[in-house]
Amino acid sequence: MTHPQVCRCLETIISTHRALAHEFEGDTPSGGDLLAPDSERTSDASSDVATAEWAACAPLLAGAPRVRLGSRRAGGVQYRDRDERPLTSALPSAPAAVRVYGDDGTCRTLCFDLDSSRGGAARVLADATRLVRELESAGARVITDVSPNGGRHVYVPLAERLDYTSARELVEAIATAYPTMDPGPHQSLRTGCIRVPGAAHATGGHQALTMSLNIAVDVLHRPSPAAAVAALQHAYRAQIDALRTAQAPLQASEPATDPHSSAARGRALSARLTRIARDGVYDTGRYPSPSEARQAVIAGAAAAGWHLADVAARLTDGRWPGLAALYARYSPTQRHGALARDWHKAQRHVTQLTDPPTTAGNHTVHRSNTSAQESQGGTSDLGDEHAFVRTWRACLRTTEQHRFPGRKWYGARFLLRALGEAAHKTGSRYVSFGTRSLAIATGMDHSTVSVLLHELGKAGWIDRLEQGRGEHADLYALTFPSDLLDRATDLRWDRGQVHALRPVFRELGHVAALVFEAIENGHAETITQLVDATGISRRAVHEAVDLLSSWGLLDRAAGALLPRSDALLRVAEHLGALEGVAAQLRLYAAQRRAWRAYLTRHEAAEPADPAESWWWPPDDAQASEWTLVDGLAS
Repeated sequence: MTHPQVCRCLETIISTHRALAHEFEGDTPSGGDLLAPDSERTSDASSDVATAEWAACAPLLAGAPRVRLGSRRAGGVQYRDRDERPLTSALPSAPAAVRVYGDDGTCRTLCFDLDSSRGGAARVLADATRLVRELESAGARVITDVSPNGGRHVYVPLAERLDYTSARELVEAIATAYPTMDPGPHQSLRTGCIRVPGAAHATGGHQALTMSLNIAVDVLHRPSPAAAVAALQHAYRAQIDALRTAQAPLQASEPATDPHSSAARGRALSARLTRIARDGVYDTGRYPSPSEARQAVIAGAAAAGWHLADVAARLTDGRWPGLAALYARYSPTQRHGALARDWHKAQRHVTQLTDPPTTAGNHTVHRSNTSAQESQGGTSDLGDEHAFVRTWRACLRTTEQHRFPGRKWYGARFLLRALGEAAHKTGSRYVSFGTRSLAIATGMDHSTVSVLLHELGKAGWIDRLEQGRGEHADLYALTFPSDLLDRATDLRWDRGQVHALRPVFRELGHVAALVFEAIENGHAETITQLVDATGISRRAVHEAVDLLSSWGLLDRAAGALLPRSDALLRVAEHLGALEGVAAQLRLYAAQRRAWRAYLTRHEAAEPADPAESWWWPPDDAQASEWTLVDGLAS
């Protein structure tokens, strides 16, 4: 809906809205007036008023054109990364919250959330009234709304976008003076969001303006000048400095990894640098200013063997909003030049600290993203074994809906896929990968994998031939259930590859993974075909297709759904799924070290399994052929 359309919509409902907010027509009201309680305006706002308020306010308050649909959980509504959609002027039927920050790491609105759970509606009203007067005295123009439960939001639209660090520090500082204020919406670049006027509320009703809509639209189109922000920062300078001092020890206590260490050279940035790049949070004791913090990220990426294009892509597509925020002092046209200067400076610095690269005798446990995949066992002359595995896969596909029905067995289905992929990688039906390696491949806990392996053995899909000993895992053979032996040889092989649970689907879910798999392997290209191919309900398939499309993983052409396998890794990084994988890898690596230490004390040393290696995802060019099994360790 364009701005003229919004205006026409307003004209059709203005009489209704005047009845709700007649006392606010005319000049911009004072803070005390616009926050006056009005139960009818809160609980009985008609749907057409809510629709108009959303259409007029949501696109201009949001930091990015994205909205998160709320999913009901015990204790309230949760706004998850996976439920994010493109923001439109159409009012969502479910509770919805817009993103506070954009992909550039800046916000266009200061959002103050006054929570009724922190003292009740009366206390919230008192704080909101005082806050509005303070903001207006600093030269800010404000918009206010109220929730059906008595909570209130105060918005300050900005003429100039404000970087993440400045916005977070200012909101946190102001929150110290208002007991009911929750600074949460401004404390995370990636997850910070807020319900705006018109949005549905979890308890029923809608977020409703406490001022007339025409005044709110005027504020949106004539937002607060930069001088108002500067005045607020000056007024709260002492609180901002105190917060910086208090946060430095907390940030310094986090584990830090040298960006020039072998982990960085293995293409994985340290957790500290990743947090700076994604969240914009850094230790002010270690990095006195944003310049030092962003240079640390650039130096870490250069030491890890990345290219300038890798960093530039993450800076612009939303994967690294924290780093983008650290470049906020540069205009969009100057940002790439500043990045290039920092990159060349980092390369010179890294060259001075490291030896010239060599490929001779490189036995490091870390692999480059762009290196060709190495065999994990077996020989190249095993055509019959690959035929067996392909037949086994076809048998699984044609029977799994009936033998593993419902959500209860999604984990088992992807565990079987992981075993099938491992068999192809090794060139043999005999698979010797530990439960922790299979847990990484399926996104489950290793204890759950152990239980499912036992169930799959009873069902006849695998057979444990040898029990693991020392550092060597159990040896399994892929097998056919006895009642399927006669039918298996007549099945047509599936085209395409078999994949375990790829990282992005740790966040998007098993249903989305099964839907994407069916499209990617050519088993379906419409909703109806997907229902038949996956055995999943039509409603769930619809939701999965919408979810995949919203993240750019599916396209539509001539009525057919087309997969975007090349985008899987990018979306996984955007959703933070790779961080979860890395954390799981670190945990299991520590557990393996402890186990080896125990073996050293109690058993004779045995040679380590050559399949064991450290893993990190390849680049986007290889994403369509990559899964977690590429990095399985026994």
